[in-house]
Amino acid sequence: MKREIKFNSFYSSDNYTKNLEKLFADYELFRQKYFSNQCIALLKDDYPDSEILLTHSATGALEMIALALDIQEGDEIILPSYTFVSTANAFALRGAKLIFVDIEMETLGIDPELVQKAITNKTKAIVCVHYAGQACNIGSLRKIADDHELLLIEDAAMAFGSKHKGQSLGSFGDYSVVSFDITKHLSATQGGLLIINKPSNRKKALQIYHTGTNRAAFEHGDVPYYEWVVLGSKYQMPETNAAILQVQLADCEAILSHQKMLSWNYFQNLKGLSSLGIKLTPETNLENNYHEFYIICRSLDERKSLRTFLNANGVEAIFHYIPLHSSHFGVQFEALMPENNTTSISSRLLRLPIHSGMNIEDVNYTCSLILNFFKA
Repeated sequence: MKREIKFNSFYSSDNYTKNLEKLFADYELFRQKYFSNQCIALLKDDYPDSEILLTHSATGALEMIALALDIQEGDEIILPSYTFVSTANAFALRGAKLIFVDIEMETLGIDPELVQKAITNKTKAIVCVHYAGQACNIGSLRKIADDHELLLIEDAAMAFGSKHKGQSLGSFGDYSVVSFDITKHLSATQGGLLIINKPSNRKKALQIYHTGTNRAAFEHGDVPYYEWVVLGSKYQMPETNAAILQVQLADCEAILSHQKMLSWNYFQNLKGLSSLGIKLTPETNLENNYHEFYIICRSLDERKSLRTFLNANGVEAIFHYIPLHSSHFGVQFEALMPENNTTSISSRLLRLPIHSGMNIEDVNYTCSLILNFFKA
């Protein structure tokens, strides 16, 4: 029997209405940032030693980082081409020269060896992306950044809840971001998180966050009034969004457990395809595979055919990034792509539906279609 399985869904709970009703019944809760403070308290479990700021988006958090870097003409930012455009836009908007570097095939994260070769005396920072919530080679990147006295920025937009050697992704970089967008496994409908892990960076980040003022110092009683001190903007998460996010953070363990269960079932059903040269999300990454489960076909044509077949049978499957280095705007920047895994993965990777609205039967149905496709 044909099923209709959407690629994304939104976690179901009666508590959204309760939170919003409580918020709108008492204006003082807006002033107190009641639900924002509850979210921060819950997030401290993952980032106990960090300054964490709720933002209107991960895009906004990245733009805050770019402002904090005080980028000058000629400054270079090393980053992967296989990422969402926000990762690049934030730094290009401040005038940085982007240096695109290829990814590793195993992690789909930026290749540390190529990062090492890309560093010049103009390099300001390295930006890494934890694709699909699975850790890139973060240990090597941290060492490279430290050895060259460079900033390391983690784009952990897809990685909330994921860990590397017991430590939360987002806690390795000098600055990091997480997304709580409508497409993510935990969502505020729209929202993000800025994580500041280096104590010396906190003061300026707070000033940027508070529209370029020293309001945080004023609220702590350190100054008699607050005033404009740096460039900044309005980056805070609206309190209505925080009221929604609080529900999901409170239920986080159940949400992540469900996502992992779906991932394991996908893998167990499809692992036999490896004999045909079809690759899946690696088994070693399944503990952290909360955001995405993917299949890597053998060619672009095969991916197109599989996607068409799944969609025709009610399963919404989609591909991901168009490489930034080959995009209409991105070609103006330098691209160091000796292997060009980026282009290869971009043309062959297919994302399968995985969300809180799915059950094992939905996964089994999707997998049966995929197995039938490859038998044919």
